[in-house]
Amino acid sequence: TTQLFAKLVKENGVPYIDGTHWHSRFGHLVTYGAGYYGYLYAQVFATDIWNEIFRKRGMSRESGDRLWLDLLIHGGSREPNAMLAALLKRQPSVDAFFDSLEV
Repeated sequence: TTQLFAKLVKENGVPYIDGTHWHSRFGHLVTYGAGYYGYLYAQVFATDIWNEIFRKRGMSRESGDRLWLDLLIHGGSREPNAMLAALLKRQPSVDAFFDSLEV
């Protein structure tokens, strides 16, 4: 509702201006749909990569080369899960993400 939106914006963002109905014109709420889940999905994999490659081995040339050669260099030419498995040397997991949330 407009009241809930105004309350949330007041607490967390730019103040709401009465009569503007900004939330009804914010296209992402209407057209973006499930696309927002893509950010969460990406965070799951990013956390797994960070913990497996960089936390364990540090920010080194070796770690960067591994990320480049096993994942980034291929762009969209290979199946994403296969590239992740090659990089991680195992199947991707949600465990690191849940650990980061302390779940």
